[in-house]
Amino acid sequence: MNIAVITGASSGLGVKFLDAVITRYPNLDEYWIIARRKNRLESLAKKYAPKKIVPIQADLSDEKAYAEIAEKLKSENPTVKVLVNNAGYERSGAFSSMRENDILNMISVNIKGVTMMQRICLPYMRAGSFSVITCSVSAFAPVPNQTVYAASKKYVYYFGKALREELATQKINVLLLCPGNMDTEMNPRGHGLQSQKINGLPFLNMERLAVKALELAEKGKGVYTPSWFYKGYRVGAKVVPSAWMLKIAGKFY
Repeated sequence: MNIAVITGASSGLGVKFLDAVITRYPNLDEYWIIARRKNRLESLAKKYAPKKIVPIQADLSDEKAYAEIAEKLKSENPTVKVLVNNAGYERSGAFSSMRENDILNMISVNIKGVTMMQRICLPYMRAGSFSVITCSVSAFAPVPNQTVYAASKKYVYYFGKALREELATQKINVLLLCPGNMDTEMNPRGHGLQSQKINGLPFLNMERLAVKALELAEKGKGVYTPSWFYKGYRVGAKVVPSAWMLKIAGKFY
């Protein structure tokens, strides 16, 4: 049985990825969608019937979820052709005033959740399988008032790059998707938790982004940063001293 696994699938970019995966890979046997909100997952399963959508309610900030997903994989023993490791948690603001729960959730979901989903699914991936890991342009340089989130995404960036190199001989690809602004529930356009200045930066078309990410992952690419604006930021972060990049990023957060 060949399947796709998509985390963070109940809203935002995860929903766009589900649509793109079903469209691009219509012959997969099942599509496993993982998120916290059961009702959202069940609604998606109904929307895409008669495709076999398998809703899995799991909170990836809770370590118990990893064992439950691992047990389901062991029981079903599928081949994971596509893994979209998309679950994430973002909160912005001064570190000194940030709620402890938000700090822990960013660490748990963005670091532990992403890492463990890769580890849990890896034994079921074969040559030709690939993973898309949702990272962020925040991984390219330290970001004041986004201190924990940016640091967590830097971990994801290094983790994905190193894992891709490890898996190259097995012909399993890992693509790091590093988007900028997206109009999601977590950061709705014009009403995000960041300063209003960041809402003046380009917002990305999530439908096109998801389709392109799958295409590039299939072709063996390692990093995808959508939009020339955010590509420019990525290049700037490589050549401009980090002390200067801190000042630039700090103007928007």
